[in-house]
Amino acid sequence: MLTSLINHEYQHDQWISEVRADNLGHALPPDPDSDLLGRHDGYLVCNPWA
Repeated sequence: MLTSLINHEYQHDQWISEVRADNLGHALPPDPDSDLLGRHDGYLVCNPWA
């Protein structure tokens, strides 16, 4: 449940960042570097079982 909540909040933050980048010209920060992160449907998600 905690992983789902973290992923949901991150996806919301990512969406807001994309809107700001598209509408205001702010560059998106680079993805964090971790073996526990992966991309799913274009979103960076926490995957502790990877």
